[in-house]
Amino acid sequence: MAYSKNFLIDIYEELVELRLFEEKLVEIYNLGKVPGHIHSGVGEEATYVGTLATRKDGDYYKITHRPVGASAIIGVPLNTIFSEIMGKRDGNSGGRGGVNHVSLLSKGMLGFSGTLACDIAVGVGAGLTIKKKGTDNIVYVYYGDGTSSRGPVHEAMNLAAVWQLPVLFICENNQFAISTHATEGISVENPGADRAAGYGMPSKIVDGTDVLSVYEGAKELTDYIRSGKGPAILEAKSYRWRGHFEGDQARYRDAGVTEEWKRKDCVEKMKKYICESKVATQEEINAICKKINDDLDKAIKFADESQSITVEEIYEYMYVK
Repeated sequence: MAYSKNFLIDIYEELVELRLFEEKLVEIYNLGKVPGHIHSGVGEEATYVGTLATRKDGDYYKITHRPVGASAIIGVPLNTIFSEIMGKRDGNSGGRGGVNHVSLLSKGMLGFSGTLACDIAVGVGAGLTIKKKGTDNIVYVYYGDGTSSRGPVHEAMNLAAVWQLPVLFICENNQFAISTHATEGISVENPGADRAAGYGMPSKIVDGTDVLSVYEGAKELTDYIRSGKGPAILEAKSYRWRGHFEGDQARYRDAGVTEEWKRKDCVEKMKKYICESKVATQEEINAICKKINDDLDKAIKFADESQSITVEEIYEYMYVK
């Protein structure tokens, strides 16, 4: 597939932004600036960047807890994101939701439940909205290999298939459901793609460490969905670099295997590609990284200096008055 220079630069910039976002999230967590805990998405950036490169205005998004920095790609301001993560009033829910609940409906984001996939049918509901309106928009619904075995996922897929709704289900197969490897908890080799046939959906398996592979697979399926043919499943194979949560030492897995996967770094792959293709020089790449790093640091500083939510305010909006 032929790519324009602007497209490749945009893809690389989003990869870098997501990588630096996730690294800085770990950093501010270790500094005690994040209430609760976090789930690092370092190493899994290509799945979001590659699929979201096919997005258009009017689409909807049902993202998950890793990597939360994807909300910035969709259009949530960095100041808003970090304020929410750090429990500040300038966050999207005034700091009440925290790191796992960064969302903005005006950007098409449908929110996220702390219990994985229990609300996945909300994405299917958005697909029904699109179908009733008669537009060619779609819904991007992300879920993990562990989540793929949950009942609500299959109910949502079945409904989307029966009603031929414009939903792209994206299985981020990072091989671990907390501490359980996919081979120990899933009966098929490909937890996303192998189950598609049961719902009459097309599917594709892509290399989740190669952003262009993800994009090409997503482009094929999103074109199919936008043409009115119904839902599809994209499975991206990657690896969770860090533990399930920050502080999890991941002693249940082989550290050597983890290091092998790190050598497949999606950001470095893309950097090598654009350098070898003479799309950008090292100096231009350095400038891109510096600007993104500075923008993230400014957003963190903004959030750090913002007013914190009080203990009493945490309980606001829990009940209808």
